[in-house]
Amino acid sequence: MNRSEIEKLHPSRSRIAWMRLVTLALVASLAAAGSGCTMAASIGIQLIGSAVDDADVKKHSERLIGANLAAADEAFGERLDALHDQNSSRVWVIYPVKDYNILGKDRYVVEAVNDRIVAFSRVEKTSDAKTDIPRALIIANKVKGKPIGECEALLENVGPLLVTARRESTNTLSQLYDGRLIKDFGKPHYCILRFDENKLCSEVEFIGVGASSKEVPISP
Repeated sequence: MNRSEIEKLHPSRSRIAWMRLVTLALVASLAAAGSGCTMAASIGIQLIGSAVDDADVKKHSERLIGANLAAADEAFGERLDALHDQNSSRVWVIYPVKDYNILGKDRYVVEAVNDRIVAFSRVEKTSDAKTDIPRALIIANKVKGKPIGECEALLENVGPLLVTARRESTNTLSQLYDGRLIKDFGKPHYCILRFDENKLCSEVEFIGVGASSKEVPISP
C-alpha cells in the first residue's frame, strides 16, 4: 500500500500511518542486515518515532488549542488524572494514547487555564529505561518517606523544582523537577516525586516529552 492509497482510506491519519509504515520497513531492513546494525536500528527508530510524535501533536494541537477542556474529553475519552498547579489556575489533564502506543507508556497531556486549552503534549513514562530506572531508584533511596519540604534539598543531579501540583485522583501532591542529564540540551525530561496523604514522598518516576506544542512544556 502506497501513501496515496492510505490517504484515500484515512485522510486524517495519512501522515502518521505513512510514518508508521516507514518505521516498520526500516526495522525489517536493519534486522535483515545482521546484528551489527543494532545501533543504527535504534537511532533510526528514535528518529522516526520522534517524527510520528511531532505529527500526532501537531494534528491534535491545531484542533484543540483554544477550545474548552470538554473538547479533549470528547477526543480522548475518560481522563486518567489531572494535576492542579498550587500556585496558579493551570491544570494538566492526562489522557490515554490509543494509537501507536504498543507498550502502553504514552500519555496525552492537555494544559488548560480557566478551562481553556493552551498547550498539548505527548509524553512517555520511563522514556529511557537505561537511565530513568536507575536514577529513579537512586533518588527514591534519598527521598522516600521524607517530608515534602525536605525533598528538594536532598536531590542531586536534578534540575530545579518547576511545579507543585495536586493530583485530582488521590488529592495528594506531586513535584515536577527538570530531569535532563545535560541541562538546556535535548528534549524536555522531568523527574516526578509523588507524596502520600501525609505529604511524605512515596514514589519517584521520570517522564520524557516526545513532542509538544510548547518549547518548554512545563515551566515555573
